[in-house]
Amino acid sequence: MNIQVSIIIVNYKSERYLGACIDSIYCYVKGISYEIIVVDNDSSVDLHNFIAQKYPNVKLVLNSKNLGFGAANNKGAMIAAGDYLFFLNPDTILLDNAILKFYQFLKEGLPNTASCGGNLINSNNEPTTSYGNFPSFFQELGDMGLRRFFKKHYEKHLRIGKSCSQLTTPTQVPYIVGADIFITKKIFKDICEFDETFFLYYEETDLYYRLNKAGYASYILPDVKIIHMEGTALFYEGKLNLEKWAIWEKSKYYYFRKHKGRWIAVTIKIMQLISLVIHYFFGSSIYPLRKTMKITCNA
Repeated sequence: MNIQVSIIIVNYKSERYLGACIDSIYCYVKGISYEIIVVDNDSSVDLHNFIAQKYPNVKLVLNSKNLGFGAANNKGAMIAAGDYLFFLNPDTILLDNAILKFYQFLKEGLPNTASCGGNLINSNNEPTTSYGNFPSFFQELGDMGLRRFFKKHYEKHLRIGKSCSQLTTPTQVPYIVGADIFITKKIFKDICEFDETFFLYYEETDLYYRLNKAGYASYILPDVKIIHMEGTALFYEGKLNLEKWAIWEKSKYYYFRKHKGRWIAVTIKIMQLISLVIHYFFGSSIYPLRKTMKITCNA
């Protein structure tokens, strides 16, 4: 049977979510042929037996070390049989036949449309980050507190993390959050495979920056809601995760150096350190980890 969509899930110590994610796929996805590929980044658990016993049709790739998010997704894409790829985080839960909707949108959509994603919400049905603008020098200035002087411009053109709360129809966006990237495999392989220099963070931003430069469009479908637990957030219970922040800082520097040049990257790094001090003393965004979830199939 011809596989239309390959669903690629990179797992790293996310077993408390993974089962619910796969269950939601089996529950809701109908009318389309698909395969599920789980790539595990050396989670140090017996994932093989878990998958073999509960999900025998899932393809499992076991890495001997943690390759990072982008490299693991590339590895899954190498063995994917589908014409379309759906990069899905393990801490997500489908709420409807999202994959068929994404497939039909790209298949029947506008020319030069390469990718789409959904409306990400948390487990309390609250909107969370689904897409955003590309990072920039002026966005960094805004994030340091200066956005109060150009608030409307910042919200529309500079904010890098945006929700779908104001969207009602499919909307073209600069980049889509890496939790749910649906993309044509040929374009992914030819133009924008993940840059494996990024271990974690900014890899999807870089992917979409290159996709955008090549003249391809990407869309958010606000009617397709997907729960995202945001288990990789930098802040938990108001405290900064220093290990994740160090990875984030390194990825951010590389992104700016790659696309904007060394001196801009150095300037951004200094601004980032100043911004960290400001957030530390005057408050910071809090994205708490959620509980393990189970789904009830109402399809």
